[in-house]
Amino acid sequence: MNLHPKMRSFRKGFGSLFLSEFPAIAVWWVLFLSTCISCDEKKKTFPIRFYAGPVLVSENLNTQYSDSGFLKMKLEAPLQEEFANGNQEYSKGLQVTFFEKNGKEKSYLRADFVLYNKQQDLYTATGNVLLEDLVKKEKLKTGKLHWSRSEGRVFNNEFVEITTPSQILRGKGLSARQDFSSYNILEPEGTILNADSVDFF
Repeated sequence: MNLHPKMRSFRKGFGSLFLSEFPAIAVWWVLFLSTCISCDEKKKTFPIRFYAGPVLVSENLNTQYSDSGFLKMKLEAPLQEEFANGNQEYSKGLQVTFFEKNGKEKSYLRADFVLYNKQQDLYTATGNVLLEDLVKKEKLKTGKLHWSRSEGRVFNNEFVEITTPSQILRGKGLSARQDFSSYNILEPEGTILNADSVDFF
């Protein structure tokens, strides 16, 4: 097909221009691609971080639980932190007091640090754990103790020491009622008569 002389001149001029500018276009395209790749790499180095801290903080906690009009127990803590999954942390300690039907204190559980697992409804107490029956004058000391509120019992697989008015019981592992009215040492290691006991001499 025969082209008009001006058209042939335009095609030649455009071709020459494209060939002369091709290196610059190629360089610009490479820079564009490398910039996009660099942006993608930067995105990968900054993952999304979700907040994992407490969603509710309570100070000087004092919670009471009643049944049929009778006070059953009371939870006291300087600080309670609750998380999105319902778990709780008592980093400054926790004391749980159990009451008799007449309203008098029967026993209490105290520890330096406590974690509560909502799914299991289980409290895990650590650090100077003390469970004392105020009526029978008996004390339990251990390093770690689990408290199942739903089952109404405490248990562990740690060294325990129970002091009664007449003797000191030691062993490993414990299963007891939460108010310490009855208990069983799983692996007893020995019994020592208390110096205040009438059977000591």
